Amino acid sequence: MTGTVDRKKEIRIWSHIFYVVFFSLFVLFCTILQCSDIKLFGVLPELTFGTVCAIGFVAKEKYGGIFGLCGGVLVMALGSSGVSLAPVLYTLCGYLAGALPGIVLRRNFLSYLIFTPIMAVIHIFFTFVYYVIISKSPQMWGQMGKLIIPEFFSCIICMIPAYFAVWSVYTLFKGKNNRKGSLK
Repeated sequence: MTGTVDRKKEIRIWSHIFYVVFFSLFVLFCTILQCSDIKLFGVLPELTFGTVCAIGFVAKEKYGGIFGLCGGVLVMALGSSGVSLAPVLYTLCGYLAGALPGIVLRRNFLSYLIFTPIMAVIHIFFTFVYYVIISKSPQMWGQMGKLIIPEFFSCIICMIPAYFAVWSVYTLFKGKNNRKGSLK
């Protein structure tokens, strides 16, 4: 009896290690892509943000917060030119993406479609506040107005494929109960 329990525990540990390594590599890959010159709707796509929110939504708040912090630090290190709010924003949104669906919604794709615009609005709000704080130019306000809508749709478009990538790997290695669509 204890042999089968130990074997199941060992399998759970190895599957946990695999999807944590996959999430780490996926966040790194998305950050590298995000920091390149690829543009979507005239703005840089928020691939890392979408991935962090998907990890939080699928794997819950602990993973969302941890990978949010890591993703924010990577974006700040590779893509920004100075102090950035990315670590705070990504940690907050990764944690919220994991915590709120358990309280308000179920953890399924339809809930994620409802949740995605909410996270995009939080991202845009933080971005707007950041630019207001650092900007002293009136021309910046006009530029921000032109960037808000493309930024919103860029966030949403990046979050949908990230969800499927994270969900498929997580359910593949998390267990048979999770493959039926009920993430626990």
